[in-house]
Amino acid sequence: MKLKILFLTIFSIITFTILTGCSKMQIEDFTNKKPEFIPQEYFDGKLRAYGLVKDRSGKIIRTFKGELIGSWDENGLGTLDEKFIYDDGEKLSRVWKLKPTGEKTFDATAGDIVGTAKMVAKGNTVMIDYIMEVPFNDSTINISVKDWLHLQEDGIILNHSKMKKFGFVVGELVITIIKD
Repeated sequence: MKLKILFLTIFSIITFTILTGCSKMQIEDFTNKKPEFIPQEYFDGKLRAYGLVKDRSGKIIRTFKGELIGSWDENGLGTLDEKFIYDDGEKLSRVWKLKPTGEKTFDATAGDIVGTAKMVAKGNTVMIDYIMEVPFNDSTINISVKDWLHLQEDGIILNHSKMKKFGFVVGELVITIIKD
């Protein structure tokens, strides 16, 4: 009887792992989705952003708005200058540098990003995977972030991000981006 219970427990764990592992969102899931998200076109000019930050339990802890300006030089290198102001008055600036590495793939860097972020566009979606250095108490900690930006038919981007530390979700971002 104990062996049967052990077998069923192991089988359940393996089945759960396979089912949940296969259900993770992948950038390839969006390959044929329209409208096509071309970063060089969308991130060119002025944009507005409105967002919120959730803690690990899903509670909204901050809201913010932002102004973004994107541009591309003659060599194909992009800059996305972001300026955010939070509901508590805090201001944050980040300047992304986007370097094409292939068809709709980019290396992205910014001052608070550790190393190089990987950015990939497929169909109507851009995914950016990176490590961000964030203030914590009197120091900083590194948080893994995966941004998903989904271009809608009306030109609005719906962005959702999970922030993780040691594999555990510690926060989420939800942002709407509107091209001016």
